[in-house]
Amino acid sequence: MKRLPLLAIVTALASLLPLIGCTCAIVFLTPDYTPRLLTAAVGYGAVMLSFLGAVHWGLALERPDIIPAGGTTRLTNLRLTMGGLPALVGWVGLCAATVHELAGLLILIAGFAATAVVERMAWKRGAMPRGYMTLQWFVICLGEVCFLAILAACLGMRPGN
Repeated sequence: MKRLPLLAIVTALASLLPLIGCTCAIVFLTPDYTPRLLTAAVGYGAVMLSFLGAVHWGLALERPDIIPAGGTTRLTNLRLTMGGLPALVGWVGLCAATVHELAGLLILIAGFAATAVVERMAWKRGAMPRGYMTLQWFVICLGEVCFLAILAACLGMRPGN
């Protein structure tokens, strides 16, 4: 497989800026802004999770023989499934956030962790481009650090703390 282009690396890193911005604002600004910033962070986290899955969808559709006469291959089926599940988890996180503000955040934390595990398994099998896993680990880990910082800040702001 090909190496990752520089633009892919730059845009992946730049994609973290809205989440880092929301995290810093939640941690350092007055708690008055927290509910709206938490909504923004969960919404953006759901978008990020969908994008992580979309990589697998794109790889599954890359070949012109996506649906050979005998049906799709096991790898293609796994990629298509992995392409859709993160978006579903992100949507569930968004819905959960409407019921309880931190529930969506916890679902995203679990979704990002599960995505990292599945991507690592795919990478070990040679199903991902060179350099992909290093970049994804960085993006996912930094995303998780942001989510955990938001969680800690929100728990610290609760009455009685």
